[in-house]
Amino acid sequence: MSSTNEEKIKASLGAYIRALPKAEIHLHLEGSIHPERFLSLSRKYQTEYQNLSPKELEETLFKYDDFWDFLGTFKVVSQHLREPQDYIDLVNDLHKYLVRQNIRYSEVFFAPSVPAKLGFDVGDIIAAILSQGREVEKQGEVQLRWIFDCVRQFGIESAQQTAQLAVENAEEGVVALGLGGDEMVSPTQEFEEIFSWARAHQLHIHVHAGEIGGPSSVWDAVQVLGADRIGHGIQAARDPKLIEYLKNHTIALDVCLTSNAKTKAWTPVAQNPFGLLFKRGVPVTLSTDDPGLFSTDLEEEYRIACRYFDLSKSDLAYISMQGVRSSFLPYQDRMTLMQDFQDTIHQINQSCNSEAD
Repeated sequence: MSSTNEEKIKASLGAYIRALPKAEIHLHLEGSIHPERFLSLSRKYQTEYQNLSPKELEETLFKYDDFWDFLGTFKVVSQHLREPQDYIDLVNDLHKYLVRQNIRYSEVFFAPSVPAKLGFDVGDIIAAILSQGREVEKQGEVQLRWIFDCVRQFGIESAQQTAQLAVENAEEGVVALGLGGDEMVSPTQEFEEIFSWARAHQLHIHVHAGEIGGPSSVWDAVQVLGADRIGHGIQAARDPKLIEYLKNHTIALDVCLTSNAKTKAWTPVAQNPFGLLFKRGVPVTLSTDDPGLFSTDLEEEYRIACRYFDLSKSDLAYISMQGVRSSFLPYQDRMTLMQDFQDTIHQINQSCNSEAD
């Protein structure tokens, strides 16, 4: 194939990805922060990073040796988010990102225990986040829902408090209780009672598992905590029985390709098991995880998937739809959004066919 034809195909695929309606269902609010916003907070609070340039920040604090090094950066970012206004600004920045990426629905993680542990007013912060989320929705371009994430290494009492906050705010857009942090620290069984209580209060269950832990971590997430969806889950590829279980029980994996590479959870990207899991019929979605901290966006994740896993336009459309299918929206709302996605994708395909003719 000539280089000219390759460039045309690449441009056509890029235009298709931009036009595609998307759902991003694995995105941490704190990790959405971009260098400019972080530096403005550093200047506001006169911290040690205030004189760095965005490029210098990306080459130092926003660069990671491994997963635990990344957690260190996440902690530093959280230390700079001190007041409700800081989080309001973050939600507004996130809104711009979602619109720019043609993301029509997003489930966003927030860990209330982090500002609580740092001594900040978590009640006012939660109120600010949820209120600004509603303001974003009023503009009609994006639907936002929230997952309150427990942090494993903070222990049981902290997780209980997070579960209570999630239940209290279920009418305000909180759809699930999550378990994140370092999956190597605490046995999943310690959290069983808390997540059982959350399920009894009609919350969905999301668990980060199989990112740095093995397949057993994913088994525990689904069999002990009753996870409806798994964050990352890439290590499931090492267990054929688990692959079949996830497929047969339609338990989706939120795969974040750039994140996995930059934290060294699975590198290089070309060897990420996303392609294998997709071909085996496991429900997989694409997300950024922490777009600001990983210098990526959802369009780039789709382009990477195309580059390394030989995906067609119909594959991309299927993955886009899978983001809605795997969401924690109520059934009727989910069906309505899926129909909206289907109609848009049909229009895009018709337009592509017309141009081809």
